[in-house]
Amino acid sequence: MLLSHRQLCLLLLCTTQFVALLDFSITMIPLPQIQHSLGFTPGGLQWVINAYGVAIAGFLLLGGRAADLFGRRRVFIAGLLLFTAASLLGGFSHSPAMLVATRALQGFGAAMFSPAAFSLLLAVFPEPAQRNRALGAWTAVAASGFVAGLILGGFITDLLGWRWVLWINVPVGLLVLALSPALPQGRPDAAAAGGALDVWGALLVASGAATLVFAFANSEHVGLAHPLTFALVALALALLALFVWVEGRVAAPLMPLAVFLRRSTGGANVVSLLANTALGPTFVVVALAMQEVLGFSATRTGLGLLPMAVAFTLASAWAGPALIARCGTKPVIVGGMLLFIGGLAMLGASLATLASWAASILPGTVLAGIGYGLAFPAWTVAGIDGVPEADHGLAGGMLTTTQEVGSAVGLAVGVAVSIAVLAGGGTAAQGYSGAILVSACLVAAGLACAIAILPGKAARQEAAS
Repeated sequence: MLLSHRQLCLLLLCTTQFVALLDFSITMIPLPQIQHSLGFTPGGLQWVINAYGVAIAGFLLLGGRAADLFGRRRVFIAGLLLFTAASLLGGFSHSPAMLVATRALQGFGAAMFSPAAFSLLLAVFPEPAQRNRALGAWTAVAASGFVAGLILGGFITDLLGWRWVLWINVPVGLLVLALSPALPQGRPDAAAAGGALDVWGALLVASGAATLVFAFANSEHVGLAHPLTFALVALALALLALFVWVEGRVAAPLMPLAVFLRRSTGGANVVSLLANTALGPTFVVVALAMQEVLGFSATRTGLGLLPMAVAFTLASAWAGPALIARCGTKPVIVGGMLLFIGGLAMLGASLATLASWAASILPGTVLAGIGYGLAFPAWTVAGIDGVPEADHGLAGGMLTTTQEVGSAVGLAVGVAVSIAVLAGGGTAAQGYSGAILVSACLVAAGLACAIAILPGKAARQEAAS
């Protein structure tokens, strides 16, 4: 059966979102092979992941605003071209510097096409009921893309070598580019088209995000309690505060504060930020535990994460949208995050005395996958609720920014906690347990913010009237 025009558009847009999230995680499994091949230091190795994550986090808002100003399909194609070219070059890397640089270019390309794809999706599905179903598919693909990166990373590394985890993007990118004329133009809003890009704002938010991630990554060498760690965190917060100050004073801000300060949009982004601090360390810690403690191969490690991927996908694509339609976004976010926290707590406790995959890893990861899968589409819907169409690219960029910043910071914090436990005489399993339990605490903070900030159904109806 041939796809309808809308189904083709949905397939193309979800494919690019899948690839954007997949590329954050696909290099996690082959890190030992990359280190051996290119000579990375242990401390520098995590930048294979974080160069990509920081570039996305730092420039997604710029990409979202560029899509609103210059046309969604035009920015989508430009970003996908850059991403595909960087993937090709990255596979030919002959030094750590070249791989990190091409990973950053990949991230910048993804920061351009991801928010453009999000706003194109909203244009293809303008009706609320169809939009929520499309967003359910979008968030399911995004959630499964992160896990699929770990699974495919193991298979591809064992079968073809680590360079193919980058080269696999090339045929996918070229195919989507060939079919991109089927997408709507996504012409810029008439009122927004005369604006200008806030490049200084983009540099400030990118610098702040990179400094924050580097502060925790560098703590591997100096310790979490070292004055340099505190100084770097303070510098990062100062840069982000300066970004907020600038945004309130420039004529065409990258992030209009009026949009972010709406309870639904701002609250959804805070929740996304804190919930995603658990995502990066959970996958990395579980992958490391299976390989280093249980002795799993790269392929077997990927398969061991498959149940979590299935839980993500089913909850995001079917259960989440159905519950949102029946209960509204806030109850689904709260319920999903409670399950997410419960799964993390179960996983963290079992990792301390890691016995087997079935007893120690499977129950917690599946419960966490269900919880995150329920909450993810709900805070995505809340993040765009009531946002004008001209700012849809911006809203999508904000949500993906908080997601990527949360994952990158959470990964750096998780690594730092694990190393601190080892330095204190603990075992590797105890270090992994500590990283997951810290993540659970950060998600609990996100739950508290969801309860306190997000408006309920009555408050949304009152604001709309």
